[in-house]
Parts: sequence; structure tokens; C-alpha cells
Amino acid sequence: KQWHQRRVRGTIDWFQAWPEDALEIVAQRFLEDVELSDEHRSGVVNVCKNFHETTRMLSQRFQRELNRYNYVTPTSYLELIYTYKNLLGKCRDKVAYQKKRYTVGLEKLDSARSQVSQMQIDLQALQPQLVVASKEVDEIMVVIERDSIEVAKTEKVVKAEEVVANEQAAVAKGIKDECDADLAEAIPILEAALAALNTLTPSDITIVKSMKSPPPGVRLVMEAVCILKGIKPERVNDPATGKKVDDFWKPSQKVLGDMKFLQSLKEYDKDNVSPAFIKKIRNTYIPNPEFVPEKIRQASNAAEGLCKWVRAIEAYDRVAKVVAPKKAALAIAESKFAEAQKSLNAKRAMLKEVQDKLQSLREKIEEKKKK
Repeated sequence: KQWHQRRVRGTIDWFQAWPEDALEIVAQRFLEDVELSDEHRSGVVNVCKNFHETTRMLSQRFQRELNRYNYVTPTSYLELIYTYKNLLGKCRDKVAYQKKRYTVGLEKLDSARSQVSQMQIDLQALQPQLVVASKEVDEIMVVIERDSIEVAKTEKVVKAEEVVANEQAAVAKGIKDECDADLAEAIPILEAALAALNTLTPSDITIVKSMKSPPPGVRLVMEAVCILKGIKPERVNDPATGKKVDDFWKPSQKVLGDMKFLQSLKEYDKDNVSPAFIKKIRNTYIPNPEFVPEKIRQASNAAEGLCKWVRAIEAYDRVAKVVAPKKAALAIAESKFAEAQKSLNAKRAMLKEVQDKLQSLREKIEEKKKK
């Protein structure tokens, strides 16, 4: 029972202290792979032994005075040596890293000093060229300043001529719009008449031609057609009075017999009708209440289309007489506008040439500055 209590409560001291020689040998053995001088190695070994022995003696005093154990074993000694080696390696790595940075910094400083020296040599060699380039830049700046003034003047002239050209264009457009508005009255009538002519066929014309005693409406229409085409009437005896009168029927039959009769009406020169022909149509036939397409249709469908054509020619001529002075004014306005536009284009070309020259000089001076 007493043995059991001693075994449970007691602590066996399994460790035996190494003698000083052993501590030195062990330290020498574990430090032999560390790069140290003999003097430093001997000092490190002595420090390790001193640390270990001092700790062991203090632990004994600790046990005597406080009755508490602090074990200092050979393993503790080995851990001390390992700790020293580990810290030494870290410190040496840190020192090597700092040394490397310092060395690289010195190399860069040396390289920079070399480059600066070379740049100073190059700058000295380029000094004459810089003087020449500076002089060229000054000369180009003088040219740019002069050309800039010229460009400003040309731009002012171009803007003024643009204003004039725009005003003349507006005038020409206004006159053209008036002409178009006036012609808008007659053009639909003329187009309707041409459309009516397109509905006629050679057989329709043959029917009118073959009439022995044509109705008054047909005679009236053919008289107007002959007058516009400049066909003269025949002089025949009037059965009622026995006097000579104008008769258009036989000339009309000749006109109707022409294979290109309808085509001649479609291609009629409506812009150059004889004033005498128009005057007679306007005074004699247009006011005639029987000379209207609705009444002429009762006599002949073909004659109705011809009646529409005659009235359309008269309406177009009436409007054309009003439009003619405006067309002349339009021609003058368009001619002035063309001249102004031509002059403006020439000024614009001149302006572009000067601007291109100025831009070229600016690019040249930028190149000089970069050099």
C-alpha cells in the first residue's frame, strides 16, 4: 500500500545532466553545418552552454525555494541550438535580401548616372541642330500668323458671298414658285386635253372625215383646229346670200386625212403659237356658247376631244403670256445665281487651299517640336 502511494504521488527523475564537455561537443556537432568563423563558433558554443547551465541552476533554486519543478533536459539544450540556427538563418536571409536591394539600387543609380552623362553628351551634340530647329519654328510661326490673317479675310469674303448667293437663290426660287403656281392652272387642262386625244383612234377621225354634211358643232371645232394649225379656208359661194364666204370643211378633210394628225396635235408647239391665231380663237370661238365640250359631244365624240384640245391651247397661252415675263426674270435671276455660285465656289476653293496650307504648316511645326 505504501509503495502504491509513493508510485502514484511521486515523480521519478529520469533525466541526468550532461557534463560541460558533452554540452560543448553536442553544440560543436550541431553547429558544424552553420557557416561561422572559428572564433564566432567558439563564442556561440560558450553562450549555449552558459544559457543551459544558468537555466538549470535557476531551475534548482526555483525548486528549492518554491518547491516547484522546471525541467531542463538535454532536449531543451538541443531546442536551444535549433532555435539559434533558425533565427540565424532568418536574419541572414533578411540581411541578404536587404543587401540585394541595396546592390540593385546602386546598379540602377550607376546606370542612371551613365545615361544622364550620355544624354548630356547627346544634348551637347544636338545643340546646333536645336538652334536651327528653333529658328525654323520661328520662321514657320511667322508664316502661320500671316496665313491665319489671310484665312480670316478669305473666310469673311466667303461668308459675305454665301449670303449674296443665298439671297439670289431665294429670289430665283420665289419667281419659280410663282411660275409654277400660274402654270398650275393651265397644265391640268392641257393634260386633260392630251388624255382626251389619247382616247381617239384613227377610225374616230375617219368617221369625222367621211361626214358629207357635218353638224355645226363639228364644223365649229374643225375651223378652230385649222386656225391653230395655220390652214387657210376655201372661198365658196354662200347659198343664202350668193356671196363668197370662208369654208374650212374641205381643208379640214385634208387635215383629217393626214395619218399623223393626232400626233401633230400632241406635239403642237404650245409655247410659240401665232398671236393672230390665238386672238381669233379667243375672240371668236372661246366666247361662243356652242363651243363647249358638253355640246360638241352631242355631235361627235371625236370632235369633243378636239374641242378640249383647242380650249386647252388657248388657256395655256393665256397663262403663258402672264408667266413669260416671270420666266425671263427667272432666267436672269438664275443666271445671277449661277455667277454668284461660280464665284463662291472659286472663293471656297481658294479658302480650302489656304486652310490646307495652314494645316500643313501646323503639322510641320508640331513635328519640329517633337524633334
